[in-house]
Amino acid sequence: MEESLKAALELRRDGNLLDSNQLLQKLVLQHPEHAMLHYELAWSFDILAKPEKAISLYRQAIELDLPIATAVNAYAQLGSLYRLKGQFMESEKILMEGMLRFWDVGLLKAFYAFTMYDLGNSGEAMRWMTDALLDSSTDSEIFLNQRVISYLGSNLDVQHIMKNFVANVPNEVEHSEDGKPIVEKVETVLKVFEPTYFHGGWVFEFDRYDLHFTDSNNEIRRAAIAAFAIMIGIWETGSAQAFVPQHERKYSGDYNPFEPHFELNGYISAFYSNFNILQQELPIMTAYIVDCLGAIDERSKLGLDQEFPEIDTILFMKFRQEILLPNRQLKKKLPPFDDFLKEIGWDLS
Repeated sequence: MEESLKAALELRRDGNLLDSNQLLQKLVLQHPEHAMLHYELAWSFDILAKPEKAISLYRQAIELDLPIATAVNAYAQLGSLYRLKGQFMESEKILMEGMLRFWDVGLLKAFYAFTMYDLGNSGEAMRWMTDALLDSSTDSEIFLNQRVISYLGSNLDVQHIMKNFVANVPNEVEHSEDGKPIVEKVETVLKVFEPTYFHGGWVFEFDRYDLHFTDSNNEIRRAAIAAFAIMIGIWETGSAQAFVPQHERKYSGDYNPFEPHFELNGYISAFYSNFNILQQELPIMTAYIVDCLGAIDERSKLGLDQEFPEIDTILFMKFRQEILLPNRQLKKKLPPFDDFLKEIGWDLS
């Protein structure tokens, strides 16, 4: 069972959300008393924007006695889903149940505040939110869900936002690639990249650039690394973010769970596995990637491996210890940006 669960989580890390979901469903049928399997399947349906199935499974997972940290998140997700469906009394009840079990956890108080607001108790809502923020200095769950809390807090007056959202989620469809070469996709961005460098909100057309880090074609290999370097660079400057945790995607506009997304775990895995080769062949882009990723990880209150629950934590710990930390401690000065552009192959003339 453990190996099958590991395989399901690896599928999810790679963005194969449907395959992961199907495998988890089989595992739950085989092990109906296993709390974590129910939780992981609930999380899977949550990511796929199927709230009814997620709600049922979160409840079962809680009843089967989850570990404390996981139980907290299950209560929060369950209460939030009820609220987003307009079932405010159910939301209040389940969140209060969670708070009575885990009183010092700010995350549950934050979600409870949203529900109080919907019930017309704005004063109570602000009181609970204040309590949540006071707890947050030692509450990692607040930071893990900060995008969710920010989104919900900005939409307090929007009724039934989940109902409207789910109605707009397309049915399962086979994603078709446009067939455009990745070199062309990268060159399209480079045409507008140079004037502002990492301070523009450059968006790449989706592709599995991470699968081409060691491509036999020099131009494809160079373009793939350039795409990763630019995506990490704009993330570090705060201009845009190509990599979004799976559980947060439904809180961004035009989300379609059946479309492929950039999966940070795949990029970290490919970069780490081929680091020595890439450092020899493309040292400048590699240096920029390491520097920007190190800065992002350092300023994170949790660390990237915690902000992205789908990441292979063992892999990332090795990556941090062997690559990010040594380079952070050395504090090497990055090569000039013109050299970065030259290594990409961009014609500065």
